[in-house]
Amino acid sequence: MMLCKKHLGATLAGLGVVAYVVCHFWGFVVPADVQELHADLLRISVLGWSGMNLTSFILGIVQWAIWGWLIGAAFATIGKWCATSCSMVKK
Repeated sequence: MMLCKKHLGATLAGLGVVAYVVCHFWGFVVPADVQELHADLLRISVLGWSGMNLTSFILGIVQWAIWGWLIGAAFATIGKWCATSCSMVKK
């Protein structure tokens, strides 16, 4: 099975953005004692995250989209390499 870099990257980028948006808005819903943990996790996962503000929100969306595309491209490349090497073994 061949994995397409373009589609897998775009799919993972989209999923990453959706996950980040849900995670960001989840920070407004969680109880106050959990909000500090939530903020710490966002601080770790998003470079330059400074709080629940518009700048951090946009920064997170851009970063999660880039990371999703890069991970998708890496998986597609590895899948292509594995498919090529496996087909060479079968011959």
